[in-house]
Amino acid sequence: HFFLKFIHLNHFIIFKFKIMDRFVKRARLEDTTQNMNDPPAEPATPSITNIKFKYLFDEFFKLMSTDGEKLIASCVNCHKTISASTKSSGNLLSHIKSKHSFLLSKVEIARSRNKNNSNSIQTKIFDVRPKTVTKEMVKMLVFDYIVNEMCPLRTCEKPSFKRLITELTGSNDSIIPNRRQLSKHLDNKYESYVSMLTNLIAKSSFVCTTADIWSTNNRSYMGMTCHFIDEKTYVRHSYILGCKRIKGSHNYQNIAEVISKITQVYDIEHSKITHIVTDNAANFGKAFRVYSTSPNIAHKETMIDLGNFDENSSVTSNSDSGSDCSNFELENVEFNNLFLTSESNSKNDGTFCLPKHMLCCAHTLNLIAASDISKISDNNYNKISKSTFSKLSNFWNLASRSTAASDKVYDICKCKFPVPVVTRWNSLYDATQKILDHKLNMAIIFEKLHLPKLKNNEWGFINEYCKVMKPLAFSLDKLQGETKSFLGYVAPTILVLRKLLILNQSEQFTYCKPLSLTIINSLEKRFNFLFYLNDPKSKDFIIASISHPKFKLDWVPVRYKDLCKKIFIEECNSMSTLTIIQPDSANEESDCTSDKEFYDNLYSHRSINDSSECYSDEIDLSQENESNVQVQVIKFLNSKKKELDMLNNYPVIKKVFIKYNTSLPSSAPVERLFSGAVQVLTSRRNRLGDKTFEKLLCCRNMQ
Repeated sequence: HFFLKFIHLNHFIIFKFKIMDRFVKRARLEDTTQNMNDPPAEPATPSITNIKFKYLFDEFFKLMSTDGEKLIASCVNCHKTISASTKSSGNLLSHIKSKHSFLLSKVEIARSRNKNNSNSIQTKIFDVRPKTVTKEMVKMLVFDYIVNEMCPLRTCEKPSFKRLITELTGSNDSIIPNRRQLSKHLDNKYESYVSMLTNLIAKSSFVCTTADIWSTNNRSYMGMTCHFIDEKTYVRHSYILGCKRIKGSHNYQNIAEVISKITQVYDIEHSKITHIVTDNAANFGKAFRVYSTSPNIAHKETMIDLGNFDENSSVTSNSDSGSDCSNFELENVEFNNLFLTSESNSKNDGTFCLPKHMLCCAHTLNLIAASDISKISDNNYNKISKSTFSKLSNFWNLASRSTAASDKVYDICKCKFPVPVVTRWNSLYDATQKILDHKLNMAIIFEKLHLPKLKNNEWGFINEYCKVMKPLAFSLDKLQGETKSFLGYVAPTILVLRKLLILNQSEQFTYCKPLSLTIINSLEKRFNFLFYLNDPKSKDFIIASISHPKFKLDWVPVRYKDLCKKIFIEECNSMSTLTIIQPDSANEESDCTSDKEFYDNLYSHRSINDSSECYSDEIDLSQENESNVQVQVIKFLNSKKKELDMLNNYPVIKKVFIKYNTSLPSSAPVERLFSGAVQVLTSRRNRLGDKTFEKLLCCRNMQ
């Protein structure tokens, strides 16, 4: 009996295990089937949250693994494995510098982008704005908006503007300032602007001003701007001095009176003003001849072209129309007799006193490109020029006046074509170059617009015209700059321009040889003092160019090198009131700028020995001491550095640079002032007061 029970129990256990084993196998089979249907799991990617230089892993490296403070990355370009630290990007950057140096600019862009993103996130986290909006805050914001967007002051009283402010602030319209409150705030802002600018001018060693006359809506205004260089950063700062109404005729007396009034507002000492830069208009020349404090009279033997100044001339439009006081076809006038006339003594009664005057070099180049070229007498050139530009003018007029024609042009070329404007420098060259760039499509465009097509010889003329005018256009753009343009650019630019035009003569032009010869002759006559550096007028340009680290003596012709070096050393001796510091000769490398190709023509005529010329033959360097100005000059001239910050090592030369390069080569900044003014004094705002108009322009410059 016991044995039977044991056998039954054993069978039960075996049966139970079989059932369990069957369930286990079925479960395993179901899991296997499910795993086969699932997509394969991706391997875990290393985290970059703890890495400070995440911007390198966007497009330069791929993070392979991390282990504490160590990481392994793979270069995206060459797939090389690199070990680095999570706290330092040195190994990764060294790999890019040594193997992929062309990516350094992209690395800098990625780094700045990452920095901006982190700053914006931090600003959002820590920016605590006030919960309540005050009336004073709304007044300030509304005033800034009206001034910056050049809107009328009555904008604040328009129903739609009121509704906008009330909806945004959640308040009633009592929080919005009215026109009288904004007008009073404008007066206060203008007083603050005058005080601020007066202090800045007082702290500056030298300032330069530009002036011009602008006419609109039957009114005339004298605009003036001032410019000075920060002696620590060498950054040029520009401000509006004023835009005052000038009534009556634009004669030299009215011009002198308005200029004196504007400079007196800011208490500008005439000794601080290096130059007042104006265009070549005759009335400006007359004003400065009569009322200038230092006419810079030359020797009796010196003869100079001054042009036909009409003392009672009246200009009723912008001076870009062609008024020119440097017309080289007029007779020579003796300088001494010009300044010692009885008229000058009688007119200059001490009421007005004007600083030193300089003509706009960019405007002079524009006169060469417009006025002088129109006087070419070659019949073949005039014939093909007239036929070509008449066809181009028909195209420009039709494309700018007809919407249907403009749409057809855009559908074919996917761009707009600029139209030449008389008052816009280089506009004819830019418009012609645009035509040449789209030469393949122009035949289709002319056919669709039913215009006479350009012939092969006319296309050849356009090609030669652009080749001749290209260096002139570049020079004009360079000289009409503001932030990065200095008086020291004038002499090297004009010399390189003349050299490039002479080199173009070797290309055997078929159509534009008279054009090239005319430009060369005009350069030599209008800028005569830059080709004959013994002329007293060239002194400021010589010193400005030599004191600029980019040029030094490299631009000076060999026959004038000793003279220019002597002039520069004498000026440095006269400015040597500063404590002299020895120059630092370490880490001297030349820079690379966007205009390098243009100014490389200064050195193309020199041999290897000339390019390494050393200017240490005049003094004994073994006897140098810290107060030796000549030693400082020689070391400056021998230095290969081109950056402006190298002047920090040469205090005397730095002072000379600030004095002579504060002046701008052109009066373009005041033209830009008028470009903004035309958006304020519109035909619909002809009742705007003259003082309010001037205050709006100045306060907009303050923003």
